Amino acid sequence: MEKRHIGYMVKSLNRRLDQVLTNIPAIRENETLTGIQTWVLHFLFRNADRDVFQKDVEAEFKIRRSTATELMKAMERGGLIRRVPVDYDARLKKIVLTEYAQEIRKQLGAQIERSEAQMTEGFSQEELEQFLSFVERMRRNLEKAE
Repeated sequence: MEKRHIGYMVKSLNRRLDQVLTNIPAIRENETLTGIQTWVLHFLFRNADRDVFQKDVEAEFKIRRSTATELMKAMERGGLIRRVPVDYDARLKKIVLTEYAQEIRKQLGAQIERSEAQMTEGFSQEELEQFLSFVERMRRNLEKAE
């Protein structure tokens, strides 16, 4: 029997999920929107109740400052975000979603709900909790190796 590799399976699932999430009209119509930008938008949507800065994006996605800077510039050029100075620290600029990004939010939220329901079909709550526990443990194991 051929050995199945967890990393390959996770990457394959991730590619398929990216295909599903980018299949919403607002994203399909935006030829410059990338997969990572879609995930950053999702992160910003989930954290809409607080000020989010570039360093938060760097930490969430474990990317270098230079990579995050280019990502933020591209998202700004694409009309998805604006970087706005904050009153309490002139060096900081919070990331603010545009109206265009809010439209994507509606469509993306609905697509995520459909995708989650489709992916988890037939799984018990206990199985899902166990799966999430395994994935989190694998993530921590990989972080220890760094």
